[in-house]
Amino acid sequence: VDPPVKGEWAILNPPGHPKLALDLLATNGTRLPYRGAMFLRHLFGSIAVEDTFAWRQPVLAPLDGVVVACHDGELDRERISMSRDLVRLLLFPPKPGAPFSAYGGNDVILKCREVYPLMAHLRSGSICVTVGDAVRVGEQLGEVGNSGSSLQPHLHFQVMTDENPFP
Repeated sequence: VDPPVKGEWAILNPPGHPKLALDLLATNGTRLPYRGAMFLRHLFGSIAVEDTFAWRQPVLAPLDGVVVACHDGELDRERISMSRDLVRLLLFPPKPGAPFSAYGGNDVILKCREVYPLMAHLRSGSICVTVGDAVRVGEQLGEVGNSGSSLQPHLHFQVMTDENPFP
């Protein structure tokens, strides 16, 4: 499996994520996902998504495959605030039975032999493939965004055994 992004990224498996689900945050050689001076503003105030290294980075096919699902049109939150966004997610999570887009925002799912890679939180309007398209490893699928239940621009990358994003 090739990485679905290029460059330097931090890889996390946050609480509540399935075992083979990772959040990738661009770090650009630093230990932060944005320029260092932004940390306190992100924590206590707000910053624009353009101030993160991940925003609009290309998302690439990790394997050769076929697009079996994609969803676009969920709006990106253009400003992020760690404290405000955490409270929002804790107090107002997606309702039980909500579609995956309430969680993952804009996404692409591929069928690659026996596995189904999912790339989520893509930028609204950036997805450049449609269901049925054959893709080659390294081909651009879209761009990193801040759609769905995202705290900041990042790529949610999940490897599944079928095309259902809910394990």
